[in-house]
Amino acid sequence: MGDLHEIDDYWFNRQEPDRGEQYVRDLMNTAEAELSSPDRARRGRLVRAAILPETREILVFKGSYRIIYRIAAADGIVHVLRFWHAHRDEPEGV
Repeated sequence: MGDLHEIDDYWFNRQEPDRGEQYVRDLMNTAEAELSSPDRARRGRLVRAAILPETREILVFKGSYRIIYRIAAADGIVHVLRFWHAHRDEPEGV
């Protein structure tokens, strides 16, 4: 996923590659744990300006990052759309 590569590159360019790798691992592990089932994923809050229905988000790492995802209506599968730093502008296309 492009967002995870951007996070890793951000820290690499600041001469802290280990930190970037740790963030990527932690974000992936958190997404897997928190979004492991549609019922659990429905606890996330709805994204107000979302283009797609049932687009939700959870805030992680003391609110520093947003994991933005969608729950497919047909089969209940959770699809992660973005890993987004909370201080950035709103992501496009979600």
